[in-house]
Amino acid sequence: MRIGVDLTAIWRPATGMENVAIEMTRALLRADKVNRYILFFAGVVHPAFEEFSGRYEAVLGPVAHEALLKNLWFPKAASAARLDYLHFPIFPPPLWCPWTTGWTVPDATPWMYPDTMKASSRWYFRLLGGRAVRKSRILITDTESARQDLLTYLRIPPDRLHVIYPGVKPVFRVHRDAHVFDEVRRRHALPANFILFVGTIEPRKNLRRLLRAFRMLKTERNFAPSLVIVGRKGWLYDSVFSELADEEFRASVTITGYVSDEDLVQIYNMADSFVFPSLYEGFGLPCVEAMMCGCPVITANRGALREVTGDCALHTDPEDVRAIADAIWKVSRDSTLRNRLVSNGPGRAALYSWSTYAERLLDLMGRLS
Repeated sequence: MRIGVDLTAIWRPATGMENVAIEMTRALLRADKVNRYILFFAGVVHPAFEEFSGRYEAVLGPVAHEALLKNLWFPKAASAARLDYLHFPIFPPPLWCPWTTGWTVPDATPWMYPDTMKASSRWYFRLLGGRAVRKSRILITDTESARQDLLTYLRIPPDRLHVIYPGVKPVFRVHRDAHVFDEVRRRHALPANFILFVGTIEPRKNLRRLLRAFRMLKTERNFAPSLVIVGRKGWLYDSVFSELADEEFRASVTITGYVSDEDLVQIYNMADSFVFPSLYEGFGLPCVEAMMCGCPVITANRGALREVTGDCALHTDPEDVRAIADAIWKVSRDSTLRNRLVSNGPGRAALYSWSTYAERLLDLMGRLS
């Protein structure tokens, strides 16, 4: 088979969905020695695929613009590639899409939490996503929780939507090197002790409540560690930065922006705990990365985040500021709980494997022929 993969969205600094697309495709290239792959990029070949030279054909789009590239350039480029199957691991297929396709549906955010998205993104997903679930031969999502949400909101026949858990990159592991820690600390101006959040700065990540919980800990309990936020600005983030108007409070919060995986693994290992009170996730990759690094995880008590972390995280109500504060305090003070989370986290995270993901996706693609 000639298998195409749409990677036109990975030109930007990779976060959750982009990382899943990259690692899914790398896993397919490692596992599959039979089929031929045609990878579609925006502008240039992504460096993550340099080691697979000769294993795929690269088709380069002229611009890094999702709507224009996907709906104007992509149909012609994909037709010329003579594909047997075309997979879309992030955004849905274009309006004109006569090929046999599959789509990895990230989650039900556009339908469940539309106010956390830009209007253009919300309607793009609703228009093209609604069509994609009717037309795609393969539909995948990351967790059973996300599957149930999508079945409810999009009325997909249950036998058409499959769950395949993503994996975690091998770079994320327990690492204890004081010299490397010092270098990373200097490079990103990190405090000596800190709790950590990792993710794009946007409404669904619930950073306003996290900041309010952190302020509560500072004022009511004289909480010593700082808060480090790792992630690029996304959208609708002004309200997050309004929480930092007080200069004294702002001094206890460090925002690094996007950082490389090589530095991020060290930051996970340095952190006192990882706090991820997201309102909604299809998987919650940062939680798995943190667990793999032996960092105790505090996350939301709902949906995919509870499913993915199991009993290896402390769960809390993401809409209750005091509950978030209490959870952070508990992990900082309860050594038995903390040691259990540190000890059990890597084993839980190791359940999520990219090789298993590739095997299951190849099986689904094989059924098409």
